[in-house]
Parts: sequence; C-alpha cells; structure tokens
Amino acid sequence: MRYYALLVIALLFASSCEDEKDNITDEGIYDKMEQNYLQDIFFYGITEAYQDFKWRMYCNYCDVPVKSCRGREMKDLTYAMLDLKVFFLRFDNDTGEIAYTFLLNDSLQCTVENTDGSSVHGFGFKKDSAVPLYYIGAGKDGKISTRCDTLLYEEGYCPTRIIKPLQPDVIKYIRKNRAKLNPWFHMEAVRRGVFDE
Repeated sequence: MRYYALLVIALLFASSCEDEKDNITDEGIYDKMEQNYLQDIFFYGITEAYQDFKWRMYCNYCDVPVKSCRGREMKDLTYAMLDLKVFFLRFDNDTGEIAYTFLLNDSLQCTVENTDGSSVHGFGFKKDSAVPLYYIGAGKDGKISTRCDTLLYEEGYCPTRIIKPLQPDVIKYIRKNRAKLNPWFHMEAVRRGVFDE
C-alpha cells in the first residue's frame, strides 16, 4: 500500500512539472513569435498600422468578460486586462494581413471566437494606411467587409468599436478601470488623450 502511495505522489509531481513545462514552453513560443513579428513590422515600415490595429482590438473587447483561456474558466477578467500579441503576419506588395491573440500570463491563449458581438481578430491593410481594407473574423467568420455598417448584417455582427474605437461606453470603461488595464493599453489611452497620467 505504501508503494502505491509513493507511486501516486511521484506521478502527481511529474504531472505538475509537465504542466509547468508546457506553460513555460507556450510562453517562450508566444514571446519568440512576437519578437519575430515585431522585427518584420519594423522592417516593412508598418508600425503605425500595427499599433492602430492593436488599439482597435483592445477597444473592441475592453469590457468583454473573458470566459475561458485554453479551456480554463476565468472570473472577473476582461480582455482589457490581458496581453495582446501578434500571432499572424503576412505582407506582400504593400498589402498585408495581421492578426492578434489575447494571452493570460503570456502563455494561455484566450480566444475571441465565442464572444458577444463581432469576433474580429485581425485586419487586411495597405502599407502607409491605418484604415483596414477588411476585418478578419475569428473562427468561421472569415473576412468581414469594412462596409458592414452600411450593409445588412446581423444585429451585433458589425464591429462598430473597431470602426470607431472611442465609443462612449469604451471611454467610460477605460476611465473607470484604468488601474486594471494592460500596461500597453493604458499607455496608449494616455497617448490618445482618453485620460491624463
């Protein structure tokens, strides 16, 4: 019986080490991807578009509660509190696509696929323009027209906050929760005059 108890303890210990190893590995992967993409963004001269689209993503989801990150249930957490990193970049002939992912603790991916409203996670764009050509939907949504506000789309489908990020409810949320915001989002809100620092 004692041997079984020792075996169970050893297996539990090994299992917890594996989980920690997976998180460290994921963190390393996301950090490495982000660094590579940031180098490409700088090389292509699309830093302004990268920052503007990142701002739009944060504004779109800032007050949306995070339901789960990689299957783990979350409570009292919104997307404004998470890191947002590039996980896809394609750029050819002055036209590109960029997509982002929200991360908890730099390792757990928190999808926007099943969030309320539009589930945009990326943009199609032209170089030297922070105006999207189209939006990239999470999951099965595919490409979403930038003219969706003038077309007949399902209620809640058009990404209004991405089109005009500083909606009154977004400003209110940012000001009320400034101490909880992701540091990049906080600094960008200061830079854009949402509040003084």
